[in-house]
Amino acid sequence: MTDPKQTTTGALSVGDIIEVHRPDGTTSAGTLVEDFGDYLLPADTLGRTWTPPHRWAIALDSRTLVFADDQDVTALPAPPPTNTAANSPAADSTAGTP
Repeated sequence: MTDPKQTTTGALSVGDIIEVHRPDGTTSAGTLVEDFGDYLLPADTLGRTWTPPHRWAIALDSRTLVFADDQDVTALPAPPPTNTAANSPAADSTAGTP
């Protein structure tokens, strides 16, 4: 068996919110759920040209699982953090006082 190749890019990682560009020209937002980069083999060692493996498993916001490669994925900016503590009763120093 061939050893998996080591792939590190540092740009994307599991959990990132991304936009994936599909072969049909559509674009969808989703979350990276798995990185198969360490298990990809060069195309010439597969012994076939059909159904090549892809690096990323992506859970689309539409609840569909798709697979794509680095060139098909663009990182989206992280959503701003929500400050839920400011809205909680514990954050109000007058809460519970008569």
